[in-house]
Amino acid sequence: MTEVKVGGYATETWKAEEINIPTTPWIQAFEEYRWNVFHKVYPRRSGDTRPLDQRAADKRNAHKGGDINHRFEGERYLICTDKEYRRKQLRKLVDEGGEISVGGQKVSHPMLSRWESYAYGLNKEEVDGLEREDANPAGLISRGWWCYTNRTSDWRVAFATSMVGEGGTAQLSKQLLAGVEEDRKRLAGWGVQDLDRALMNRWEHAGIDVDHAQMSYDAADLIEDPETQEQARQACLLRLHDQARAY
Repeated sequence: MTEVKVGGYATETWKAEEINIPTTPWIQAFEEYRWNVFHKVYPRRSGDTRPLDQRAADKRNAHKGGDINHRFEGERYLICTDKEYRRKQLRKLVDEGGEISVGGQKVSHPMLSRWESYAYGLNKEEVDGLEREDANPAGLISRGWWCYTNRTSDWRVAFATSMVGEGGTAQLSKQLLAGVEEDRKRLAGWGVQDLDRALMNRWEHAGIDVDHAQMSYDAADLIEDPETQEQARQACLLRLHDQARAY
């Protein structure tokens, strides 16, 4: 067990266990494509060696048009017809939306993203303004497709698409967490004051919430008919290529 103490946020205890990836052929084929084809072209970074101004520019672009996190997660909850997974998704909504939404102390993931942006030189007023702007055309199409997919697909397909982001992150959890610690040194050298807040967004996604990834694989493994499996495969591939700009 590893104890993560984060000033001003919360103390987390987590265990990055090995993700159980089903042997179902379509899931295995997706994983083989992801690691042996896609990431040969778009390598997955474990750390971030970019200069501060480039990070700030990317964060400004990401904030434009607002955060859609709760929209697609909420869509998944609404379409889910399985009681067990509906309860799990409700727990995930609390994780994403912050336990402060139900009387707890932990902030939302969008706020963690803001803390990271503030460390790169943005401020609250700038981020508020960016979120009120229209998203850029590519982002608008991407976000529209993503919300639509999670609203209209079979719930198992919607859940399965998290194999792309959370599933890939969980498989590289140890390397990503090591990269966060390397970045702590870079940020300290740049004079960033609150390093814990600056890095909490990446800590949260790389280590603490890996259980979300397992839920996506478990839901994907429930898909038995070939037609729905093909829908899930195509949705995962589209999501993977849509996320290429993040690598």
